[in-house]
Order: sequence, then structure tokens, then C-alpha cells
Amino acid sequence: MLRLIPHWAVFYDEFWDAIIRRNTLFIKLRYLAVLMLLLFLFISNYLLNLHLSLKQTWAISLISLIIIIYNVSVQKIRLYVGCSIDKFNKMHLSLIQMIMDLILLTILVYYTGGIDSPIYLFYIFHMIIGSLILPGHLIYLICLSIIITYSAMIILQYNNWISSHIITGLYLNYTVHPMSYVILFILVFSTMMLSSVFLANKIAHQLYMREQQLVKSIKELKDSEIEKQKYIVGIVHEIKSPLAAVQSIIDIVLQKYVGPISKEVEEKLLRVKKRIEESINLINNILKISKLKLLTQLNYEELDLQVLIRNIIEKLCEQCKAKNIQILIKDECKLSKPIKGDKMLIEMAFSNILSNSIKYTPKDGLIEILIKDSIDSLIIILNDNGIGIPKEEINKVFSQFYRASNTKNKDYEGSGMGLSVVKEVIDKIKGKLEINSPSEIGSIERPGTNVKITIPLPKTNKLTPLDKIIKQADLKI
Repeated sequence: MLRLIPHWAVFYDEFWDAIIRRNTLFIKLRYLAVLMLLLFLFISNYLLNLHLSLKQTWAISLISLIIIIYNVSVQKIRLYVGCSIDKFNKMHLSLIQMIMDLILLTILVYYTGGIDSPIYLFYIFHMIIGSLILPGHLIYLICLSIIITYSAMIILQYNNWISSHIITGLYLNYTVHPMSYVILFILVFSTMMLSSVFLANKIAHQLYMREQQLVKSIKELKDSEIEKQKYIVGIVHEIKSPLAAVQSIIDIVLQKYVGPISKEVEEKLLRVKKRIEESINLINNILKISKLKLLTQLNYEELDLQVLIRNIIEKLCEQCKAKNIQILIKDECKLSKPIKGDKMLIEMAFSNILSNSIKYTPKDGLIEILIKDSIDSLIIILNDNGIGIPKEEINKVFSQFYRASNTKNKDYEGSGMGLSVVKEVIDKIKGKLEINSPSEIGSIERPGTNVKITIPLPKTNKLTPLDKIIKQADLKI
């Protein structure tokens, strides 16, 4: 099998992507070429007062039909042609298309005048196209073959060894060109062809090389990011250990196992304990982010989203009771089957979102969770009537360590990592996260926040008539 893959193509996925994109473009261009040929027939006969012979008309019409037939065939066949280097691949298919195009173009040039054909310039166009796909040595070989073939056609027609098909009406007083003109024409045509191939192939090669270098640089950056995250995980774990030890010692002192302490000292120790808890939470969030960046493979399993959310609410039940916050769940899904996803990631995302809502919703607040689906996705909408987010800061809340201006007081302590963790998770599972404020249940005093998560459903999940029954369930805490 003829090897057409250049030696410098190291990252084959990106190389084949470029080939596929260009092949798709050229298939579309062939349909445009057929349209142009049909327009040429119409314009020549009815607008430009050119007189095409019956043979020329039939030749152009037949060429148009052949282009449509083989272009449709290629469009279908290419779906079954792979990208294996050692087998028939998309590059071989491109070569076949190139040869077919040039054969049909040569026949078209012959039936439209040979040396006087207005269509011969499309040879140069095809050489430029070929230079974007085929390797240099092969496109030069094709270019030389065209030069020899076209030159031979011109000389044979000049000597009347084959018939000429001049378009009648294209020239007012047509005369046969002298040999000096024929020789000069062939020299100029050859020079233009070879120059076009040289420049186009050189530019295409540089673009391919630059693309390969960019892919290599991106890979190196990803590898560096992985090493950095591994280093962060190791260091942060080391920082967490002494903080946990200090927290244990403070608990012992506060429980008065080492003797009585004054109220003033107890207040100071409680403040220290609270700060340590915030530091440990911050460390845990940093670890979550780092582990997410290191995660290369998701563990997909069937999940019942309503059960998962209820389990998260149960874990946060004490926080809700302490602030007398009511949580309502409304399930309006039409899909009876469970979704597929990574349980750890989805649980992490919803836990962070719900924790945020509870944290920033004052006493006697309300949180509503709506679960619904569309044809290809599952949608979870969370509304609360908490303090909300200033409109001009909504686009900033996904940044790490960013905290909205209305949260920076003693009642709302936090690290500003919660929503960045959620964003990382949703991006990881190819979902979409949207945040707005005020929410649908907010008020002027308590505008609240609206969080909308869209999770793509697997294509195998299909709706049935029974699935269209709307289920509703309310959970009150």
C-alpha cells in the first residue's frame, strides 16, 4: 500500500482531522463546480451568444453527471474509510478524487478549445488544492503529468493529429496560433503550475508543522499541569495534618479535660477553632479541584438523581434545621430510566451548590429544587431566597477564591472555592452551568439565587408513552 502520510506527522488525530475537514470542503466544491458548468452551458448559449456544438454540449453535460455520481459515491464511501496508516485510508481516497478531477478537467479542456480553452486555469486551482492534502513528491509528480498531458494535447491539436473543439463566437477572427506562441504558452503554463505547487505545498507544510508544534506544546502544558496538581495535592495534605492536630488539641482544652478555663479564653479558643475549620474546608476544596484536574477517566454508572439529591439533603439536614430552612423538591421528569454519570462528581457538584444555598440563605428561608428533562438532557434548577449575588458580579463567581461583595462579613464566612469546584465538575461531565440573581422565589429584601444545571442524557435513553406521566414529589425539612 502506497504510504502517503508524511514523516513529520506525529500527532495523527490532529493530522487526520485536518484531512477530513479539507476533504469535506472539496466535496462541497465539486457540487459548486457542477453548478458552474451548467451555468456555463446556459450563459454560453443564451447570454453570450456563443455557439457550442452538440458534441461540446453533450461532453459538458456528461462530465457534470459523472462528477455528481462519483462525488455522491465518495461522500458515502468516506464514512467507511478509516485512518489506518497501513491500510487504504482517507489520504488514498483523496488521491483517487484528485486523479478523477484532473482526468475530467482534461476532457473538459479538450472539448472547450485546448490551448484556447477558458477553463485551463483550473489546473492551477487543482494543483493548489492538491498541495494542501497530498505530500510534496506526489503532487509534483501529478503536476508534471498534467504539464506533459496538456502540452501533448496542444501539440497534437496544432498538427491536426487530433480534432480541435474551439468555442464558436469566443473569438471574432480566430486564427491558428504560430508555433512560437504554442511554445511560449507551454513554458508559461509549466512555470505557473510548478510555482503554484511549490508555494502552496510549502505554505501547507508550514501550517501542518505549526499545528503539530501547537499540539505538542498543549500536550506538554497538560503534562506540566498534572505534575503541578500532584505537587499541590502532596503539599496541601502535609499542611492539613498539623491543622487537624491543632484542632484536636483545642477540642481537648474546650472540653476541659486539662482543667477549667475562663470564659474569655473559651471565646478565644472557639474563634481559633472556627478559623481552623475554615482553613481545613479551604484545603479540602483545593484538594477537590486538584483531584478533578488529575481525573482523566470518569466512572459512569446508573444514577437516580432524586435519590442522590435526597441523600445530600439528609447529610445537610442539621444545617437546615439550625436555620429553619425549608427545602422543596419537585420532580417533573418524563424519563423513567436513571441517568448515567460519575456519582462522585455529580454528588460533589450538588453538595457544593446546596451548601452554598444553605449558607447564604438567612433563617426561615426557602430552597426549591426542580428536576425536569428535555429530549437530550436533564435539567436541575435550584432557587433560594437568600442574599443573592450582585448582577455585575455574576460572571466572576466561578473564579477561584472569588467572593461576592455582599458576603464579606462575619455572618458569611467562606473560601470562594465552592462554585469553582461545581464549574470544574459540570465541565468534566460535558454539562452546562448557569447562575442568575434574583431567583424565581426571591424578594426585594432577599433576592436569592437561581442555579441551573443541564446534564446531557445518553442517546440510548428513549421516551415511551408511559414516561410522559409527570411525577411530583415534595420533601420538607
